[in-house]
Amino acid sequence: MQTLEKANAIVNTIKNNIEKIGRQLRIIEVCGTHTVSIYRNGFHTLFKGYIDFISGPGCPVCVTHEGYIDNLIELAKMNYTIYTFGDLLKVPGKSMSLAEAKAEGAKIKIMYSPVDAAENIAEDEEAIIAAVGFETTVPAFALSLEKVLEKGLKNVKFACELKTIDQPLKVLLKDHIKVDGLILPGHVATILGVDGFRFVEEFKLPSVISGFEKYDILLSLLSLTQSILNNDFTVKNEYKRVVKKEGNTVAKRYIERFFERTDAYFRGLGLIEGGGLRLKSEYSAFSVQLKYEYESLSNSACRCTDVLTGKLKPFECPLFEKVCTPQTPKGACMVSQEGSCNAYFRFGKWK
Repeated sequence: MQTLEKANAIVNTIKNNIEKIGRQLRIIEVCGTHTVSIYRNGFHTLFKGYIDFISGPGCPVCVTHEGYIDNLIELAKMNYTIYTFGDLLKVPGKSMSLAEAKAEGAKIKIMYSPVDAAENIAEDEEAIIAAVGFETTVPAFALSLEKVLEKGLKNVKFACELKTIDQPLKVLLKDHIKVDGLILPGHVATILGVDGFRFVEEFKLPSVISGFEKYDILLSLLSLTQSILNNDFTVKNEYKRVVKKEGNTVAKRYIERFFERTDAYFRGLGLIEGGGLRLKSEYSAFSVQLKYEYESLSNSACRCTDVLTGKLKPFECPLFEKVCTPQTPKGACMVSQEGSCNAYFRFGKWK
């Protein structure tokens, strides 16, 4: 059977399963890369009336709050050089973004790898590495600190805004949203393994770890609809070529060596107990103390918070496409290419 015929057969089986279930399903894709794949491949229109796709909080840029950006800008004004991933540049802070601060002369440099950054920072440069991301990128920051220790650098610190995936998902499923199933993030599962997502079974919701190609997504939707039909709440793995039961044990050891759990603020979800990672106390000399006023962390016009919790579709935000575009983002969900607003904007046919 040809690939197209196989794909069509899977699509038909998914739709038949949903017809047997007897209602439109609400499926949340936790990871922003899945959001992009779903909209780029047109699954939101292919399954219109069958599946309502909800974007989750798995885009690290999207859940990074403006208070963190403000802290980095203040540190840049104190003559630190800020090393950051490029997709953080346009995230709006209270008064400006890192890109705007850079245009005004702040020393902000784009890094492609935290390890490379640590390797190339000059000994006379007071540098701060902006550590943002979920468990997928945490090992890279651990390796970066290892490099700093090996070189004996005293002029490099880390501004940690690292997140864990389990606690925000628990809060989201418990307090914010009702769904029929979850497409779990393949990237994070590469590190944590299938076992790292067993907690989802406690919510009695079908779930599947998925890859990112269109065929991966179809197989995952097939798995989810079959699990829903069978009341099967076991976490399934449709990304077996990458994700193991136990995950990447080497990467997990690196995380455990340098980091420990802490509370973290998520855009849309608020302050979540145990939702973040910070450097362990023995490495505190390499950590920047960040100061937040959580009650003021919001933008009244931007509806990113509602988008991230599935309460609103991006095109329902009054700013969407009118004043908020990838070129002029008003919120983090439009900044990142993994953001749901950005995906809706780029791949169109969203109404």
